[in-house]
Amino acid sequence: MDEELLQKSVLIVGTGGIGTTVVDLLVPALERIELSAKITLMDGDVVEASNLGHQNYSTFDIGKMKVDALAKKWQQNRFVELVSRKENLRTGGQLEGYDLVVVCVDRPEPRRLVHALDVPWIDLRCSGDGWMVLSSDSDSNLVRQLTPDHEPMSCQIEGALDAGNLEFGFSVSGTFGAQWVLQQLRQNRAPTESIGSLTYGAFEFPDVKETQVEVTA
Repeated sequence: MDEELLQKSVLIVGTGGIGTTVVDLLVPALERIELSAKITLMDGDVVEASNLGHQNYSTFDIGKMKVDALAKKWQQNRFVELVSRKENLRTGGQLEGYDLVVVCVDRPEPRRLVHALDVPWIDLRCSGDGWMVLSSDSDSNLVRQLTPDHEPMSCQIEGALDAGNLEFGFSVSGTFGAQWVLQQLRQNRAPTESIGSLTYGAFEFPDVKETQVEVTA
């Protein structure tokens, strides 16, 4: 296999519903095609009972750091090196040294740090049964427009879990992410962006508002 394809370094920021889906699809796929990669998992949270059902952890993982539990789950493989970083993304310096970055968090600040990178990145989002995917190939004005300030949000609609109404938009978003990383590693065409709902189908992205640049004499 071409040496250029080997040992790329991938960072996955956030190991909740979306992040665990990316890893659970990507690692066995890389094993199947015998493609090597180093995948770093970054998250400062622990597994809680409320995570089970929409995040790919088991009851045995409760109380453990998410990144440790997920890395241990896939430690028996020949082609993927999994590294745990038990921290939340707060500064641009934490993003240095990676070839590809996947952001799967529910806050705008870390997303913007990723958007400022010069390496390929993908931003995976969801809410209920809906998903949104943006990437470094998306229009920068669109990315900026769709990343406003907001409070942290769960991938499940408020009250949904208590009502037993778990929805799977996170799984669709994570699937896009796994496909994107795999294709980037293979140097093939990768997904650029997508938005939609499992119930209502594909949506159209809003019209892009051009950023006004103020010129001074």
